[in-house]
Parts: sequence; structure tokens; C-alpha cells
Amino acid sequence: MKRNIDWEDLRLFLAVAKAGGLAGAAEKTGVSAATLGRRVSSLEKSLNARLVEREARGYQLTSTGQKLLMQLEDMDQAAQSIAAWRDTGQARRRIRISAGDWTMRLLMDNLDGFWTPDAGWVPELLADPRNRDVARRQIDIGIRNKRPKQEWLAGRKVGTVRFAAYQSDKIAANQKIGWVSPVEKEALFPTAVWMMENHAADVTITVNRASLALSLVRQGHARMLLPMFVGEAYPDLVRVSEPVEELETERWLVMHQDERHEPLIRQAVSALAKLLKRDPLLRPEF
Repeated sequence: MKRNIDWEDLRLFLAVAKAGGLAGAAEKTGVSAATLGRRVSSLEKSLNARLVEREARGYQLTSTGQKLLMQLEDMDQAAQSIAAWRDTGQARRRIRISAGDWTMRLLMDNLDGFWTPDAGWVPELLADPRNRDVARRQIDIGIRNKRPKQEWLAGRKVGTVRFAAYQSDKIAANQKIGWVSPVEKEALFPTAVWMMENHAADVTITVNRASLALSLVRQGHARMLLPMFVGEAYPDLVRVSEPVEELETERWLVMHQDERHEPLIRQAVSALAKLLKRDPLLRPEF
């Protein structure tokens, strides 16, 4: 039965071959001469071939050893190229983060609050109202509005989100103005249901993405229900209602149970939690 080749045996044989013996290779690799000798012997057994002649002046490669050295030099060059690629930062872990439109906009506006280019990971931001599947590794971290129930998911509460109605400060206090309401998929969201239950007769404009309606509100075309981290960020908007208690939701960071202690995931979760616990606002566009 053939033995599997140990890649570490190959690496250490290459060091011995280049150094011409155990002493030089031990100095280069930090591995003891005795261990190097055992590794070379182990490789010979795996290949069923003599690779070196053990002489008083050191190791001399056999013809088979020379042929193997030529193969390993190509591998060594490839390994050096991979190391160089790693050192450029292109091999950094990409961490996929999913959230709804408003929360993703919040992260983008406050990117420097949780990530810097010299971090050991790179954010991949996915604005999506659907709950992408953490369990199937579609994403690494999901920002959700409730505690995860599945036993294979872990969660960390990082605050709450409140909603209120806003309109442009250009609108006079006694001026009647209609509402913007979501349609299609977003019509099933709690905010849209609340709108239809309380202001269905006052809806004058509908949109399929609530985040697209903000400019309409700022122009004075209608009023709108907004997360308060959005509405309070714009000085040209006026809050015209108290926070709607039944729409208040929790904010959770959700990750896979098996990865919650992985160093880079833990680093990203801690950074996001630190930002979101401060309850930041959007950075308004003018």
C-alpha cells in the first residue's frame, strides 16, 4: 500500500537539498537536524526511492533526488508568488454583511466607524430586504430585527429601531399633504401594513422601494414613515408624529454558531456592534 506524501516532508527536503545538508537547513528552517533527517527518511519511504547519499561532508542528491528537486523548485516559486499575493492584501477574508436598504445605507454612510483599509478583512455589503441564509453561508453576518431562533445561529443585540412620520419643513403646519406608501413586496412589511391600516385613504404616491421615496418627501410631495435614524439626520425634514410604538424593532447581529469565534468574524461583529450601539444617524445628502 502506497503511503501518502506529506507536503511538509517535501518542503523540508527542499530546504535540505538547497543547503546541502542538515545543519544549514536547520539554521534556515528552525527545525532541528534530527527532525530534518527523520523527515527526509519519511519522504524516501513514501516515494520508495533513495533521494540522498549520506556522506561525512553532508547530503549528496541521488539522480532521483535531483529530479525531485527540479519539481520542488517550481512548487517553491509558486509558493513565493502566493505569499507575495497574500502580502498585497488581495487574499484578505471577505465578510459578507446583509441588511435591509435603510440599514445598509447607514453602514455605508458610517463605514469608517466600523472598518479601515488596514483591517484583516474586507466588507462585502449586500442591501437586501430578504433574510439571506446564514446557515448555508450565503452571508457571514446578517443585521436582523429579531433574535435568531435556530439553534445553529448566534445573535447579538445591538439596539432598537424606532419609526415616525416625517415631511419637508417647506410644508406649512396647516397644509394638507398626502402620504407615500410601499407596494409590491414591501407592501407586506410591518411599516406598510401600518400605513394601510391607518392612512390608506391619504396615500397619494406609491413606490416599490421605500428608500427611493426619500427625495419625494424632501421635495415636499408627501409625508412618509421613516426609521428615526433616517428622518432625524435631515435638517430639512420635520417629524410630525410621535414614535410609533408598535413598529419599534430590535436590532440584532446574526452569525453562524460555528463561526462566531472565528477571529475575523469576531472582529467584524465587534466593530459593527460598537457602531450600532451608538445609534448613529445617516449622513444626509444635500
